[in-house]
Amino acid sequence: MFHKSEIAMKLFSLDNELDRFDFLAMEALKSKFPDAMKTDANRLFECETKTWYYLEFDCRVRLYADSDSLFVKGLCAVLSDTAAKIGRDEAEKKIGFAEECFRRGIIDGKRLRGLSALEDEISAFAKKNFKNFYHNEEK
Repeated sequence: MFHKSEIAMKLFSLDNELDRFDFLAMEALKSKFPDAMKTDANRLFECETKTWYYLEFDCRVRLYADSDSLFVKGLCAVLSDTAAKIGRDEAEKKIGFAEECFRRGIIDGKRLRGLSALEDEISAFAKKNFKNFYHNEEK
C-alpha cells in the first residue's frame, strides 16, 4: 500500500521523464542537509550513489536526506514528505513509495533497491518511535 502525499501525487501526475526530473530537481534544491551529518554512520550503503540520511521523531517521522545525485536527492525529498504523513496506524505497514515509482517507470531496479532500503529504515524507526511515544503517553 502506498501512503500518499500531495508532492508524491504531483510527481506521479507528470507524464514525461524530463518533467519528472525537473520536478525532482526542484524538490532536491528545497532540501537542506548539514554537511556534518555526511558520515558513514548516516550513509545508506544500499544506494549506488552516495546517499546520507537521518531520522527524527516529533509525533511524526522526519526524514532528512542528501545524495550526490540530484535525482536521488529529489526522490528522498518526496519520500520525506510521504514519511511525515505516516501516523500511528500506518507505522506497521510498508510505505510503498519506491515500489510505486518502479511500477510507474520513474526508477529502475537498482534505484528500487536503495529506495526500498531507506523505506525499511523509516518503517522500523516509525514503528519503534510510535510504540515508545504512546507507551510513555499512557503512563
